Amino acid sequence: MMKQSDQPGRLILELVDGLDINYSIERSFKVSGNALLGNRFLLAINKTRIAQEKRHWQIVDVCRQIGMPDKFLEAFEENLPDAETVDFGFEENERDCIYKVYLDFLSKWRKEVSGTPRECDPFVMFFGYKWDSRDPGKRTLTRYVWYPSISFERIKKNFSEIFQGQEHLEPLQIAKDLMDIVSKQTTPDNVYYLDVSEANSLRRSFDLNIYKAGLKLKQLYPLLARTFSHYSILAETFHPLYNPIRTKTFGHLSGGIGRDGKDFLTVYYGLEEIVKNH
Repeated sequence: MMKQSDQPGRLILELVDGLDINYSIERSFKVSGNALLGNRFLLAINKTRIAQEKRHWQIVDVCRQIGMPDKFLEAFEENLPDAETVDFGFEENERDCIYKVYLDFLSKWRKEVSGTPRECDPFVMFFGYKWDSRDPGKRTLTRYVWYPSISFERIKKNFSEIFQGQEHLEPLQIAKDLMDIVSKQTTPDNVYYLDVSEANSLRRSFDLNIYKAGLKLKQLYPLLARTFSHYSILAETFHPLYNPIRTKTFGHLSGGIGRDGKDFLTVYYGLEEIVKNH
């Protein structure tokens, strides 16, 4: 049964922190339409520790307490043994409070490609189970397909295939310009590109992890300023969010066309490990 809370974001933080297991926290902000959404985060738990202590049931219990729909819970329990990491996420916008639970199958991929050539086929790296905490009937399953051997040029081509049309030209160019900056800092091996899709949805997007490029948010301020300008976010709105985090590491950019048919860009930053005392 789902616990009741006037602050759904705080509930998921308290439940994960209460597991008394080391975890990582990553925050993000999303811009779409004329809105800046800053109340978003991900909590990542490496499953090895959980498996060693035979505490899978606690992870499933957190899902129950935040109201994961029964059909999702059944699929989640079935896929949990193959996952390396479990991520719990939260996003609040003007209409919804969304819970997200992700399963990361990187360890499964390593087993499947052991001893094979470097060129690897696309692989379903994540499942994302998402639902509205106030209306669990509003739910969706998101698939994240990783391209292990993709080039920078192919990534930019994928951006163009996602952001089609004149109305999406500016977010397309922002994503490409970021890619050009990253290409001067690191190699394709250190960049993780995923295609993101949902059944029966207009959503078509990407996720580009560039933590290994070592870029700080302040180094990318011109791109961020263009992003805020495109979405009509005023300086007095974005500077209070940006100034305290400007020295954080730029983590990954996601973007594309959302379920509402509008384009969006999301910046993840400042991955931080929370160490529990034992």
